[in-house]
Amino acid sequence: MGNMTIIKPAFYCSIQDLGRIYYRHLGVPHSGVMDEVSAGYANDCLENEKSSAVIEIIAVGGTYIFSEPTFICITGAKTTVKLNSIAIEQYESIKIQTGDQLEIGAAVDGNFIYIGIAGGFEVPEVLESRSYFKGITKQQLTKGDTISYQSSEDLKESKIEPQKLIKSSVLKCFPGLEFHLLNRKQQELLLNSSFTISKNWNRMAFQLNEKIDNLLLQLKSSPVLPGTVQLTPSGQLIILMKDAQTTGGYPRILQLDKASISMLSQKRMGTSIDFLIL
Repeated sequence: MGNMTIIKPAFYCSIQDLGRIYYRHLGVPHSGVMDEVSAGYANDCLENEKSSAVIEIIAVGGTYIFSEPTFICITGAKTTVKLNSIAIEQYESIKIQTGDQLEIGAAVDGNFIYIGIAGGFEVPEVLESRSYFKGITKQQLTKGDTISYQSSEDLKESKIEPQKLIKSSVLKCFPGLEFHLLNRKQQELLLNSSFTISKNWNRMAFQLNEKIDNLLLQLKSSPVLPGTVQLTPSGQLIILMKDAQTTGGYPRILQLDKASISMLSQKRMGTSIDFLIL
């Protein structure tokens, strides 16, 4: 058994897997990786199960030391990565030796960076997931924390070519349960206009800058999901993400598909997006 020790913490980093799928009826958020596509690439490259736990980093990376041999893969937002002060590539399996030091810089294209490790990071499961969420598990990783992993020396080094979904501005979606309550003008504005990501985004939700007229009444508290697009009383659009609540009272006008949730997670403030109903 090996340990990865955090020498210099990232701006915000946490352990995430595919989340808590079966506890929404108890009010437990889904959680899990924001960009399932990028996290999946890391696990695929390392021959891991899709559900293997990875480290998710927001915006700025950190410095980490490994106690035992293993393999890692860095995916997600483009960044600078160094192993023992030597630059290494993303989307490749990299052999790690005892005492190796990994340095990850700031994201330069996207928001979320992922560290995958052979066999996945080993932290206790809570409600069938290793994903961090305040109130259920520890909230985030900090300086001096150690994360366990199974040492590995027999994995072949490999490289994976990611699809360039992040470059598309189009978010594919389905009509939400209250979409039909919008009048034709509102529907056309929603589907024929571009919107931009506001400065207010996190693991709970992405807010958009532009508004559309909203004359709809608020709902009784109703189920919502990651990818639900809500229309607030002020006319602002909020797209719920992985740590969002499980119910809400705003009209649910669109629902993003899974790939578009991943793509949206890597959109930076000021980036333009468009909605396309499937």
